[in-house]
Amino acid sequence: MSSALFVASVRKAVLLTLCILTCCCLVSGCTGSAPNQTASSQGSNRLQTSQISVSSALTALDEPVSIQATLKDGNGRALDGKTVEWFIDGASVGKSQVKSGVTMMNLTSEYIDNLGIQAHQVRVTFYGDQSYESSTASSFLQVTATGVPAGTASTNSTASAV
Repeated sequence: MSSALFVASVRKAVLLTLCILTCCCLVSGCTGSAPNQTASSQGSNRLQTSQISVSSALTALDEPVSIQATLKDGNGRALDGKTVEWFIDGASVGKSQVKSGVTMMNLTSEYIDNLGIQAHQVRVTFYGDQSYESSTASSFLQVTATGVPAGTASTNSTASAV
């Protein structure tokens, strides 16, 4: 093999190796600056805790009902502009937006009639976002055949961070 062919094949091998290394670095992110990589590895993106609670409700057939939930951060401050999802007996019934830490789910009388007379599990979930962890709370909706006695709605609920 002539020395010219040898030099040309070595150049091709070196260029191919450099291309492969460059691609690997771009894919793995090793071309970033060291301070930025260190900051992200030190947990600068740690999420804050969220706490959600939901009220229990009591209603009768042919009557609409509103169920209230509150969403706060780990320090008890109201969260605004966040979206929560509502479930009754495990089925999603919609989403609502939190304003001043409070959100409501309004159920029509037709929906209540379809649920039927019994206790139903109510669950509300905040899925979290770039700043806050997710959280879930459960309570109940009691549907009766006749009117609701005044002052019988309860605010008992259970909440858990997810």
